[in-house]
Amino acid sequence: MRNEYLNTVIRRGNELTVLEQAALALPEKESPVRWMIAAAFGILVTLFPSVCSAQAFFQMI
Repeated sequence: MRNEYLNTVIRRGNELTVLEQAALALPEKESPVRWMIAAAFGILVTLFPSVCSAQAFFQMI
């Protein structure tokens, strides 16, 4: 009998396996545009909490 935690661990493991297979299927030479888009989204995700907290702070003032 499996509990909910074990089901979650198994599901995450399956997701990681699928992601690994997808990464191996990509060509080794990737365009610089793809790297720039990935970097831009990474920076956006990193700065998004700061922007949200700053907006909430300015609304409090």
